[in-house]
Amino acid sequence: MSDTDLDRLPVLDGEIITELREIMEDEFAELLHIFLGDLPLQLDRLQAAVAQSDADTIKTIAHTLKSTCAYVGALRLTELFRRLEQAGREKTLDGVADLLERARATAHATMAGLQTQLD
Repeated sequence: MSDTDLDRLPVLDGEIITELREIMEDEFAELLHIFLGDLPLQLDRLQAAVAQSDADTIKTIAHTLKSTCAYVGALRLTELFRRLEQAGREKTLDGVADLLERARATAHATMAGLQTQLD
């Protein structure tokens, strides 16, 4: 997927969020609270792994984040974490710091969008 295609992905997929809300009912808010609390911590762990050039940890954390982001409908963030996971798997760490910064910026937008689902 090109960067242009990435930028065309919605930050949040409303259909996924609606479906998740219907399925989870009362637990929906709890799920979002857990996600919103955990995402910054995992980004910090990922930042430390990038700083240490620890490809295996980058791959592991990014894989987990990719899955959880997909679950809550955070499509753009899912793709960014997929790219970080791939970089860790292939041990090609050139550019991962920039990719992580892009993920952090997208995470802020994602978190703000999810927060509106709780208001």
